[in-house]
Formats: sequence, C-alpha cells, structure tokens
Amino acid sequence: MRYRLVITDLDGTLLNRRGQVSEANLLAIRRLQDAGVEVIPATGRALREADHVLDFINHVGHAIMAGGALVHDATDGRVIIRRGLPEDLVRGTSAILAEYGLLSQHLQDHTCAGFDYVMVGDHAFDPATKWWFEVFPVTYQRVASIEHHPSIEHTVRVGGVAPADVLAPVAQRIAREFGDRLAVQHWSAQTAEDAINSPTHLLEAFDRGVNKWTAIEAVCAELGIDPAETVAIGDGLNDLEMIRHAGLGVAMENADPRIAAVAKARAGHHDRDGFAAVAEIVLQANRG
Repeated sequence: MRYRLVITDLDGTLLNRRGQVSEANLLAIRRLQDAGVEVIPATGRALREADHVLDFINHVGHAIMAGGALVHDATDGRVIIRRGLPEDLVRGTSAILAEYGLLSQHLQDHTCAGFDYVMVGDHAFDPATKWWFEVFPVTYQRVASIEHHPSIEHTVRVGGVAPADVLAPVAQRIAREFGDRLAVQHWSAQTAEDAINSPTHLLEAFDRGVNKWTAIEAVCAELGIDPAETVAIGDGLNDLEMIRHAGLGVAMENADPRIAAVAKARAGHHDRDGFAAVAEIVLQANRG
C-alpha cells in the first residue's frame, strides 16, 4: 500500500508538552512532502488557536480545525467546508450547561461572525479558559443569555470546561435529550492541565456525524485520494474515528487507551518525536 496523505493531530501528537514542533518532527514533515506525501493537520483547535503552528511548519493547503467542523485553506484562512450546529441544538445544549452552572462556549466560524467565541452565561471563567484566552489570540463576545447571542447561526461547536466528574453527568444528559442528532464527548484538556495543573476536561457537542474522519473523507474526495491511502496519527478522544478508519491508524505512546485499542500501529511519545518515527514508517512503506 502506498500512502498519499498523512493526517496528524496537534496537541499530544505533533506538538510536544511545551506546545512546540521539534526539529525532528519538522524535518519529518519536509521529508514526507519531498516524497510526494501530503501532510494535513487535524485538530480540535480553531484556526486562530493553531495559526502559529501552521506558520512554523509553513503549512499550505487544507487544515482540519474544530474537530472536523471546519476545513480551512491554510494559505488565506477561507473556509472550504463548514458543518455547523442547528440553532435548536445550540439552544438546547446551552440550556443544559446553564442548569449545571457552567458557562457555555460557542465556537464560531470567525470568517462570518468576526470573532472566535460567544460565551453565554454569567458564570466566571474557569482557570483553563482564562489561561487559554490569555495565551492565544482569540476574540470573543460575552452575553448573559442565549437570547442575546449575536451570531447563533455561525456556531460550529458548543462546549463546556470543568473537572471530569462535573462534566460526565452533563454529557449524559445531553446525549439522553438529543440522541443521535448530535455528537457529544468529554475528555482531558492536556495542554491546559499541564499549564495550570488542574484536572480540566472539555465537553464538546457537534452536529451529528461531525468528526475529524468525516472531514478527512471530504478532503480525500476533493483531492482524489482513496481514504485507504491515508495515515492518521493521534492521541485523544477526538481522534478516535480517524484512527479507527484510516488506512493506517497510529496511536501515540501517550494516547488515551480507547485510541490505542482501535489503532493498527503505535508511535513513540509526543515528547520524544513519535511523529517523526511514524513518518519514517510511511516513507519505508512507500519505498517498498
């Protein structure tokens, strides 16, 4: 099998614990590209939360953002694919978050809304959110209630941030009420936890069928690539579908056990250039 496309998660995969791309990983990207293999990042971050990484690796072409809800052209930032949340689901999930005393975080298509997030509710920012907004150049609007939402039609993800034991019943409640109309999950926010030393989890709600793999399928269709010719590398719960379905799904050494369970191969730790080792496997496979 010749692989034509490598899709890599960022946090916990291409990036080390300090949020950096190592020299070895950067060289691996260049070697893949020189061999005719396209490399596409796929992350839960919004574009402006990942721009500095894309600039560092000099990425052009597609970039899968917001867990697959948005696919951008990394060269000019325009949206190529957008899969937003229906308004009633935005309202419903926000109402449940409010019942549990949580601030509702609405990720926007910033190319239409003009900003990255709408924060709904009077609740204080948790430490992880405060840290994130201080570190990354994102913009947000804050409103007391959903009725004052300035751009509900441009919402691609509804989220909440809290410890795992707080978010678990919230996720269960959302799943019970909306069933298969949306995809909801909560999982560890590794970067924030490392930075502020708190057991932070993210709750994320997307429209039904939105994930990194379905975005990859759409990109493959556009580029004329057989999905079997893909390699997907990741570590977190939002990588599950792409690791399961890619031609070669690779779990990092530091991956969530649920990701390791569906992977066809394992990589080294993200702090020890695990991505570069996978790149070498791909290059060898293509040479053979």
